[in-house]
Amino acid sequence: MHYMKFSSELKLDTSAQRDFWLAVIQSHFCTPDGVNIAFAYIEHPDSQKAIVISNGRVESYIKYKELMFDLYQQGFSVYALDHRGQGLSDRLTHNPHQGYVEKFSDYTNDLNQFITEIVTPNKHKELFMLAHSMGSTIATDYIHHHPNTFTAAVFSAPMLGIKLPFSPSLVRWLANKFDNSHISNGKVNSRYVLGGSGYQAVTFKRNQLTHSKPRYLQYRNLFDATPKAQLGSPTNRWLLEAMKAADQSIEYAKNSKTPILILQAEKDSIVCNKAQNLALSSQCHKVVIEGAYHEVFIETDQMRNIALSYTLEFMAQHSKTAGS
Repeated sequence: MHYMKFSSELKLDTSAQRDFWLAVIQSHFCTPDGVNIAFAYIEHPDSQKAIVISNGRVESYIKYKELMFDLYQQGFSVYALDHRGQGLSDRLTHNPHQGYVEKFSDYTNDLNQFITEIVTPNKHKELFMLAHSMGSTIATDYIHHHPNTFTAAVFSAPMLGIKLPFSPSLVRWLANKFDNSHISNGKVNSRYVLGGSGYQAVTFKRNQLTHSKPRYLQYRNLFDATPKAQLGSPTNRWLLEAMKAADQSIEYAKNSKTPILILQAEKDSIVCNKAQNLALSSQCHKVVIEGAYHEVFIETDQMRNIALSYTLEFMAQHSKTAGS
């Protein structure tokens, strides 16, 4: 693997990154069921290649400024959307901090609409998928149903299984028992999972996402300054839908016609690495990012650079427009 140059945690929010972000277009589209989905994109003047980013639960594209900048520097146009019910997209529940989705396939339908209406009209020669955690579960479902859209996909710490406090059957039973989701006055009343709560900024010392203090604090400051993007724990309904989708995504990834690379975070405490191992096949490969917590793209420079180098090499290896 040859080493590439990327942004550094020692120089966050550089003037070059700020100038780049001013050129990024931020907008939204409306789904058939009336949900506004926020998105951001930038077209690269010299490139026929584009990357679509599908982010994780509680995230927003605003968290991906540094990553989008680095991908653009490597010659890609970059597109990112905020999934329904989180980030800068419309919330579905009366309590805007609740992580909720009615059906997991709603996420996939939104991604499909995004690709069809926003990405495809720009006529890139090649599209690549870059997804994180829950975003990988959504991307796996999308790729299963649309096997010819992406040349290759890279999944960072994919949610092919969730780390649970009890056995899956007990968690399902509890979530079913307490899921009282119903619509009133156009929005959903729902219940957090057991022990769940609204948005809480965890201190760096207690965080299980990254070893990079500068990147973690930047992420927290950004979300503290953007209340609209804040999200708390998931609801029982989300958990039931996510567990079902994660189970299904193992088979989908294993039998994918699109080449997939899993970036497995060695010290992940959020998703289940054993579940990722079950998806490996001739089309679905993995590399272990040693020492990494769940968020490899906001990890320390050393781990992040390795993850990004693997990502770009995998895309280059499968690219049909080599050298473009």
